[in-house]
Amino acid sequence: IKFKIAQGGAQIGINDVAASRVSIGDVSRDPLPTDPKGLVFYPIARYAICVVTNKSNTLANLTPSQLVSVFTGKTRSWAQVPGATASGTIDLISRTSVAGVLTSFQTLLLAGKKVSPLASELSSEGLLRQAVENDPNGIGFLSNYQAGLGALNSVGYNGVPCSQATVTSGQYAGIARFYEVTKGKAAGAAAAFIGWIEASAAARKIIASQWIPIK
Repeated sequence: IKFKIAQGGAQIGINDVAASRVSIGDVSRDPLPTDPKGLVFYPIARYAICVVTNKSNTLANLTPSQLVSVFTGKTRSWAQVPGATASGTIDLISRTSVAGVLTSFQTLLLAGKKVSPLASELSSEGLLRQAVENDPNGIGFLSNYQAGLGALNSVGYNGVPCSQATVTSGQYAGIARFYEVTKGKAAGAAAAFIGWIEASAAARKIIASQWIPIK
């Protein structure tokens, strides 16, 4: 099996597989009622969505109400956030609207509310991570794998750290899933590849190196 890989965000993957432009879409959010009909979602891994700040801002925890207030733009100053060591205006950093991690973040940790339009929007997790690394007043959200890279401070949610251990145990609230998505039931090479992901010990080892296997 050979691969040609494109990128652009979860919604791009959904749209491309629905239009038969690709064989498989890689998606980091659950199915939505607004998704095109006839798609089949195959869950392959779980991951945590971690709130992150610059390493100089050693904020340890946000309560649910504090997190909502910060990311919806109601709280604009670090002085209003208990435990924050930054000062000045909070710089919100988010993903673009096509990103599945944004949809999952808003569903799981923002009680269905939207991230404030004041937020800077970046097209990839790597760019968001770099932006927070370079901004002492920055705050954003990343998958646990990306949150563990580079110089960031991972913020606990409601007293529970965001880590692979708390995701595995089910303690952490912000647990999302990765999917392989096909138009109709997977067939041919796509079915073979997805079947390998679901059943292979090698695939499970790869998943476990960064995320959490489904089974």
